[in-house]
Amino acid sequence: MKKCSSFKLLAVFLGLILFSFALTACGGSNGTDSGDGDKVTKLNAAFLGQIDAWPIYTATMDGTDEKYGLDIEMMFFDSGMPMIETLPAKQWQIADAGSVPSLMASLRYDVEMVGIASDESPANAVMARADNAVFKTQGSNPDFPKAFGSADDVRGKTFLVTTVSSGHYTLSKYLEALGLTEKDVVINNLEQAQAIKAFESGEGDFLVLWTPYMYRAFEKGWKTVADASQVGATTLMMFLAEKDFAAEHPELVAQFLAANNEKTKRYLSEGVALVPEIQTYYKDWAAMDISESDVKLDIETHKLYTIEEQIAMMESGELEASLTDAANFFVNQNKFKPEEFDQLKAKKFGINPAYLKAALEVKPAE
Repeated sequence: MKKCSSFKLLAVFLGLILFSFALTACGGSNGTDSGDGDKVTKLNAAFLGQIDAWPIYTATMDGTDEKYGLDIEMMFFDSGMPMIETLPAKQWQIADAGSVPSLMASLRYDVEMVGIASDESPANAVMARADNAVFKTQGSNPDFPKAFGSADDVRGKTFLVTTVSSGHYTLSKYLEALGLTEKDVVINNLEQAQAIKAFESGEGDFLVLWTPYMYRAFEKGWKTVADASQVGATTLMMFLAEKDFAAEHPELVAQFLAANNEKTKRYLSEGVALVPEIQTYYKDWAAMDISESDVKLDIETHKLYTIEEQIAMMESGELEASLTDAANFFVNQNKFKPEEFDQLKAKKFGINPAYLKAALEVKPAE
């Protein structure tokens, strides 16, 4: 009886294996049916709570991602480095991260830089309370006449900043413009929301934020000392692809970039008319209530790029020059050794326009 029972169990087990195999062959584990017979592939994509995530967010809301053969699952991160630290576990296949953490990802994990999500240079800023003496001094460096502060205003003061971020890079360039380094000030590392709470409680002399968190600062009466564009810190948001995924599925990377491009074109053509829609996006995605005026400012201070513009920036050397400057920041921070900087330069930081060029050929399903 036991022998017969074992045979029955084995038959059931083999049947289950065959059933599972059949599901996989039909896309049960690797994809789903969009409803018209076309297979869509699941893809995890990591983003911050910023406006450059809006194109993909809206693509997932109205089914545009499925038109491009994808079922995109968006993952939320507070800042870039926590996002990069999940790479070894392969929690995501594509990410939208700032140029500073993107460099770390390129060095550590050989990610490919497959696109440029946005230029957010005016959206990263050193800030202070309105009564800070720094606002009595402007243009101490004639190269940056719009920046407030002098070395005497800043030396020895405490800055609340999310380190290894575009904000940190902005702070470094601001100090450099005043003839200072981080050794001349005190740096406290806090995530953006934590930094705002700490600053509100009286901690720190200066605060470094990016949008939309900057708008919380404006509501509290705090003012901009200098933004990244005013101190020569070009801060880009980069599309990254995990190296194994990109090698195995270049067509999926291209499909993602094509879906993003469709919505980016809408952003560029409609502009401030999208304010109500983007307000809803911020509430749903980032759990933030942003006023109409601040969303309008967000649109005005963020440049999103078409595929053609991204390719031009990659092939002209403009992107490489920007990343070289940001990589020098890492060297000065002792985060990169000179030989690691040389490694990044040798591989052109992982910049690869091939996926964007392939995306130009991607056609959405009708």
